[in-house]
Amino acid sequence: MKIKILLICMIVLAILTGTQVSAQSDEYFRPDSLNKDRPQKKEIPPVEKKEYTEKKQEVDFKQLPFIDRVRLGGSFGLSFGTVTNINLSPMAGYEITKKLVGGVGLTGMYYKSKLFGVNSLYYGGRAFLMYSIFPMVNLIGEVEAMNVETDTFKKYNVRKWITSPMLGASYTQAVGGRFIKGVHLTALYNFNYNNQIDDYGNNISPYGSPFVFRVTFL
Repeated sequence: MKIKILLICMIVLAILTGTQVSAQSDEYFRPDSLNKDRPQKKEIPPVEKKEYTEKKQEVDFKQLPFIDRVRLGGSFGLSFGTVTNINLSPMAGYEITKKLVGGVGLTGMYYKSKLFGVNSLYYGGRAFLMYSIFPMVNLIGEVEAMNVETDTFKKYNVRKWITSPMLGASYTQAVGGRFIKGVHLTALYNFNYNNQIDDYGNNISPYGSPFVFRVTFL
């Protein structure tokens, strides 16, 4: 009898114990209990670092210092053979406006022709204006005075000054230098070419043609 009572008590105890364990397991795996036991971490989005770059302010052209508006350069030429022609022309310019450059230059030229028996030195100067009508195209006006040798009825090899008003254009390739801003392929027309003759009707222009072509650094 005692054994039966003891067995019944053990069965009841086992049933009660299993019910309690099941209830604890259900409570453990409920979402609410998980949130209580394990606090959630809030995700903080990364903060983008904004780099502020100071914009370079464009300086007004009128505020540019004198030295920043100066251009220095010139042109030169060499040819040898039946005709020897050595030409050196230093130039200086100043940017009057963003599009207009004015300046002066010196010209020295040695000319020798075996065919015509000429062996002479020419020298002089010029003043010019160069206006940009397009980014790479310039309109150029120039007046050049040259001291040349000429023949008269009274005397040979007389030195004489001739003036050449010229007009033309240039194609410019920018180089971005401090004083040399570009390379200019220039073509000019001398309006006084036909009047530059000696007493015998020979043309005394040192260029030999009304068209003058130059490569100028300025």
